[in-house]
Amino acid sequence: MEKKMTFNYFYGTEADLFSFYRIPKALFTDSYFKDLSSDAKILYGLMLDRMSLSIKNQWFDDKNRAYIYFSIEDIMELLNCGRNKAIKSMRELDDETGIGLIEKRRQGFGKVNVIYVKTFMPEKTDEKRFDSDNRSEDYQAYENLVKETIDYESLEVTHHDDMRQVDEIVNLIVETVMCKNDKILIASDWYPASLVKKKFLMLTYSHIEYVLHCMSGNTTKVKNIKKYLLAALFNAPSTMNGYYQAEVNHDMPGLVR
Repeated sequence: MEKKMTFNYFYGTEADLFSFYRIPKALFTDSYFKDLSSDAKILYGLMLDRMSLSIKNQWFDDKNRAYIYFSIEDIMELLNCGRNKAIKSMRELDDETGIGLIEKRRQGFGKVNVIYVKTFMPEKTDEKRFDSDNRSEDYQAYENLVKETIDYESLEVTHHDDMRQVDEIVNLIVETVMCKNDKILIASDWYPASLVKKKFLMLTYSHIEYVLHCMSGNTTKVKNIKKYLLAALFNAPSTMNGYYQAEVNHDMPGLVR
């Protein structure tokens, strides 16, 4: 039997130095997803993580919808499971055979399917969707979701003096998610709105804390705070770990190997 490893504790903010897969809380707290298996929920998180490659490789269709490639073999390897369980987990998420969180497009014999990963917030089809009353309801629903995802209550405790900024960030996230434009300007680049919305809905407590930290450490005058925050929030998942690692390297150079 292989010798059991001994693992150490997390100290301070060390947890922020590592990369994690993110699974939306809604998959566990919303009754709509209660029958979705744990494997399927984990797979959805893995697919959301794979979406970062869509940005890097510009995998967008003619409607600016981001897509990924995710084979059954990929699932088997990442979930450490057999083919049957991998197929079952995929079918649970599929729009034809399951709950509808992904949509597959076949490319031909022997080729990996194109997969569209859909947002876990359902799209309303009512004709009055954009009436003021309905829009108010949508805003409240998204605001509640965002606050839950970023652990707003914990931020109230740990960042009590920054809550005005936190509220501004929450409002900006909700405003962005509800944007009806096809593309959204981030810094100097235009991105598909669907991609920006997915990234914003995946922001967590650590990302918000990171953005607050960046704002407090910024010594240059910010001419357009909204533009600054949009860029900071959009880039937080990909820059946070490197930023904190650089901080540790600077403050504790003896730990750098």
